Amino acid sequence: MKKYILLAAAALSLAACDSEDNYIDDNSIQQPIEAHISATIGEEVSYRASETKWAAGDSIGVTMGNLYTNVKYITDNTDGKFTGSPMYFQNKQDRLTISAYYPFSGTEGSAAAIVEASTRVDRQTLAEQPEFDFLYARLDDVNGGAPNINLAFKHQMCKLTLIFRNGNGGTDVSKINSCRIDGLVLDGTFNPVTGECAAKTVSASPIEITPTVADNVELPYLILFPQSVGKVTMRITDSEQQEYSCELKFADNRLVSGNHYIYTIVVKKTALSVEQCSIAGWTETRLTSDGQSE
Repeated sequence: MKKYILLAAAALSLAACDSEDNYIDDNSIQQPIEAHISATIGEEVSYRASETKWAAGDSIGVTMGNLYTNVKYITDNTDGKFTGSPMYFQNKQDRLTISAYYPFSGTEGSAAAIVEASTRVDRQTLAEQPEFDFLYARLDDVNGGAPNINLAFKHQMCKLTLIFRNGNGGTDVSKINSCRIDGLVLDGTFNPVTGECAAKTVSASPIEITPTVADNVELPYLILFPQSVGKVTMRITDSEQQEYSCELKFADNRLVSGNHYIYTIVVKKTALSVEQCSIAGWTETRLTSDGQSE
């Protein structure tokens, strides 16, 4: 009996050594840890580029260190939870940078190329705006010990809203039947790797809209590329063919990524005046009528 006990002990001893007679601690062996992806925009859990809820089929591209590149993740619901091909931390000690962008482009496994887009007026609809309202998120030093990843996306484009108000002399903004803005570049690029959006170095294009205007009511917003600007002018015409114009001023002559510019414009009997401009929604900063921070 002692003979068999000794043989069993020897077998257990051999099992605890590798081919080079090094001791293996089974407790030190770690299995890959799957990352679970959820996404928010700013502080809102369920809102996306077009400021509606995530729609079924919305997709983002996720890159995880040098392990995974441009993996497509899709949401099937409106809860901000995304699924795709599984991505794994190799162990709990992994410390990686995770970045993501919206909307997904390119091919999984290859870094997404620069995206070119136009913000011309015929594309400024709720259906098409999500195609160029680019979002980006980045988390540094993420480790496998916390595999539930919440990607906090930020808007990379700019947003412009106009509000018209009745002025003196019995003016009626509902008579406005055309509005033209000059001085802004409508074409640009988005880099999904860095999140940078930039207007192209081309000539500015006019923005011409036929608005339905009510007193002190926001018009549908425009989404534009960040850019440096010169003189930006707006001209409106009413149903009596009366023309009015004014200048839209931006702080430091720039449209800044992530900012929502809101202009309140008073229509007086013979002229327009910018009552105030504020930056709200995407970045809370108030501006005076000349575009300077308060």
